[in-house]
Amino acid sequence: MARFLLAAAAGVLIAAAPASAANPWLGDRVMNMAHQGGEDEFPSNTMYAFRQAIRGGADMLELDVSATRDGALVVMHDWQVDRTTNGTGFLTDLSLGQVRRLDAAYDFVPGRNAVSGLPARRYPLRGVRTGKRRPPRGYTRNDFRVPTLREVLRAFPRTPINIEIKGRDDADARFLRNAELLAAMLRNTRRRDLIVVSFNQRAVDRFHELVPEVPVAPGVDGIAAFLFAGRSPGPGVVALQIPITYPLSGRQVEVTTPESVLTAHRAGYAVHVWLSNDEESRRVYDRLLDICVDGIMAARPRALERRLRSRGVVRPNGHGTDPCSVRAARASVENRAVAIGLERRGLGPQAYRGTASVLERGRRGRLLARERFSLPEGADAGGVSATLTRAGRRALRAGTPVRAVVSVRTRGARGEPVLTPVRLRP
Repeated sequence: MARFLLAAAAGVLIAAAPASAANPWLGDRVMNMAHQGGEDEFPSNTMYAFRQAIRGGADMLELDVSATRDGALVVMHDWQVDRTTNGTGFLTDLSLGQVRRLDAAYDFVPGRNAVSGLPARRYPLRGVRTGKRRPPRGYTRNDFRVPTLREVLRAFPRTPINIEIKGRDDADARFLRNAELLAAMLRNTRRRDLIVVSFNQRAVDRFHELVPEVPVAPGVDGIAAFLFAGRSPGPGVVALQIPITYPLSGRQVEVTTPESVLTAHRAGYAVHVWLSNDEESRRVYDRLLDICVDGIMAARPRALERRLRSRGVVRPNGHGTDPCSVRAARASVENRAVAIGLERRGLGPQAYRGTASVLERGRRGRLLARERFSLPEGADAGGVSATLTRAGRRALRAGTPVRAVVSVRTRGARGEPVLTPVRLRP
């Protein structure tokens, strides 16, 4: 871990061998990825959380798997049940039947994740699983137990799912055992909307060896190899899943930067950021969007969804605009052409190319001018002179201002072109 973080701190970002040119996870951005189903808004890793997160706008579910004593893969973040349930002990010492009887919302406090020792009134969902409290409308007692992975996959057949293989520590052989159990479950799956990941690189490699058709994200060693040494993060990798910062020697080391994201993209990998160790706020969301990440694993997926919608950010369905693209800042008529001032959207330093079109507003939407543009790497602003079309010259000949919109389509950007209303004066 330290080697990986020091690499990030030093900013040593060397281009690695490219991933597959047809990586669909680079096109499915920006993704609202509900971390543990959104553990600050809903009880961690429960069916209730997953359903609520999807209803609230999440595009993908993130969850964790460990095995019980009898080898069943259950969805739980911790390898002990004490923090989130009314039980105690290690998953490996409990049978599936014992785990399924537990109340997985026992210590859930809205806005705070799982917290013990508070007055009973602070736990609005405690007792739903055990029948002491009625479930919310549309849900059952079973939505508040610890689910099996098979149950989640069956309930969400068309929702992308990020599956993290858990274990106790790097020396724990359970990582490999859990990887093998997961591989056995997914060996014949036709789903390609899954990503399997683990902090333990050996678990990732073992899973990929057994089920190479299912995409993976690297462990700590794979990330370190990519960022520090410029090597491949491992076979089958489609995304880097990294934190914003990590504490090291008494300070926070920045891992997710505009440069590290650009390096990953140039190598063909998507970038998904998890926020568990960092502040989660509108400011943080905006920063991540502006440095061009492909997905945000949020403990508060409803809050993230509100921010994505308010900014009109492009989503996997293609609606919205790419926060890392180019927009028109202004436009004016100069010498039978439209001078268009351009500016970079976001903090990514990459060069941009594209087309700027000036369209008359209204039902006809006539093309008034169009020209290709380029914005050099690192430049925040630029411009282009678009020659007026015949329709543009006619529209301005009347001598009155023309209501128009500048449509900027950036090559490689996702979603819809960026539109800027302008008023052209002859």
